[in-house]
Amino acid sequence: MIFYSVSLLTASLLLIALISERVIRYVLVLSKVIGLSEMAAGFILLSVTTSLPELSVSTIAAVAGEAGLSVGNVLGSNIANLTIIIGLAVLFSKTEVSVKGQSQKELVQFLFLSSIIPLFIVQRGSLGPILGLVLLTLFIYFSVTVSRKTEKTKTVENANKNNTASTSLKFIVGSGLIIVLSKFAVDSSVDVAEFIGLPPSIVGATIIALGTSLPELATTIQALKKKLFGMALGNLLGSCITNITLILGVSSLVSFSPVNVLAVESIMFYVLLSSLSIWYLIGASENISRKASLFLCVLYITFILQQAGISIFIF
Repeated sequence: MIFYSVSLLTASLLLIALISERVIRYVLVLSKVIGLSEMAAGFILLSVTTSLPELSVSTIAAVAGEAGLSVGNVLGSNIANLTIIIGLAVLFSKTEVSVKGQSQKELVQFLFLSSIIPLFIVQRGSLGPILGLVLLTLFIYFSVTVSRKTEKTKTVENANKNNTASTSLKFIVGSGLIIVLSKFAVDSSVDVAEFIGLPPSIVGATIIALGTSLPELATTIQALKKKLFGMALGNLLGSCITNITLILGVSSLVSFSPVNVLAVESIMFYVLLSSLSIWYLIGASENISRKASLFLCVLYITFILQQAGISIFIF
């Protein structure tokens, strides 16, 4: 039975990553037709799309009464995005990220502010509709702010516009498949958690979080290779902000189940540490070098080891 659950979980996460990559391509085409700027497209469209796996997994988990799995998935995805995903993207693309401009730095500020919000979950020990409304309001505010502070890009050729309907349909079908596969991922991950004896929040923060972050890794590497730093950062940082505001907001609206506070507390430390690290790299040094990317990878490995019960540092 456990072999079946592990196989189903692995297959579901793999298919989610593959389908999400196709969906991302459709979003990029639609963003060009709309005429969004590089940063706005990365934050509003690309980050929301790459967060579809987290959205479907977390929402379904919350409806099923697994609030811990929902919160763990969101927080774990943010840790993965800000550490191992950025680190591997810089290493694989062989391109250092140079940050120039106020928009990127302001996005980091939004990220840090949103990263503090889960502390209220630790204090309350549960999700709820009031928290959900607050988070969704913040998501709308951040989206509108980013859109207003960036310039529009040139519109694309009519040939692309004529394919808008077909692309939109493919996007809807792909999104639907992601949601169905996410249901299998949630069910199998709960079985694995019960067999291992780990809280669902830990499984959500490690196995599922890393699997659902694969779309961000693929798109960020492509963006960095093309020197699209604004889109790369808009995608990653936007995904983290989307995870906490939009995804956790929707999950809070449909869930009233308790959360394992002790498990979330151990994850929250790394959420804040990874956010502070990116805040320093982008806000102070204005550069993410290969050396910095190695540090981010080591930070994620440390997080995984601690979740597995192996502590190699004081924290």
